[in-house]
Amino acid sequence: SLAALTWARPGPAAAWLTGEALAEVSIRLCAAAGRPPLSLRPGEARARSVLARHAADHRVFEQAVEVRSQRLHAPFLDNQVVRAARALPESLRVQPGARASVLRSVLSASGVRELPPGWGAVTRTPHETATRLGLRAALHELLALFTAPLLADAGLIEARVVQQALIDAAEGRPVPLDGLAELVSMELWLQRLMSRRGTCWTGTTTLRRRAVPTGVPTRRPALS
Repeated sequence: SLAALTWARPGPAAAWLTGEALAEVSIRLCAAAGRPPLSLRPGEARARSVLARHAADHRVFEQAVEVRSQRLHAPFLDNQVVRAARALPESLRVQPGARASVLRSVLSASGVRELPPGWGAVTRTPHETATRLGLRAALHELLALFTAPLLADAGLIEARVVQQALIDAAEGRPVPLDGLAELVSMELWLQRLMSRRGTCWTGTTTLRRRAVPTGVPTRRPALS
């Protein structure tokens, strides 16, 4: 698809950013576009970038659960699994439903032949239904979270716009749910970062100090 071949495209949270924030992103994208071209094709470069981002996120999760002496496993990020997936013919990988078909074949070869009904379907209806139920249950807390958000202090969002989007999503109106999830997680992370001292895996011997002593940058003037 054309979307899979796009070198850079806005994420789901871009719909809630201010004009100033989007303008700064566009400046950075224009500067990056002027750099020497990659040797990889756009789709392949994007796939490698997504894989690297997921691996980096997983490493953070691993560090977090190590505090509780737990181990986190991600078999799809295993080096052998990644190499095997990249070795598949491109004509197979780009077919609709190819990932579910490949995983079904792998599980069948491993002795797992009974899978849940609808496994591998591309529809996201169950996920969206569960997300909207969660929004309705936590709507009061979410609205309070964006009463005076740090993201608004940094000039990235308008608090009232995000609050209205949360209400619309909870009431079932068409709203990009993934974008709202990114904003909520980022706001929670910023508030946690501002309130805590040190980090959760530095140990007790590290000098205790504020994680962000200077605070979140305030709104900058509009670009000329």
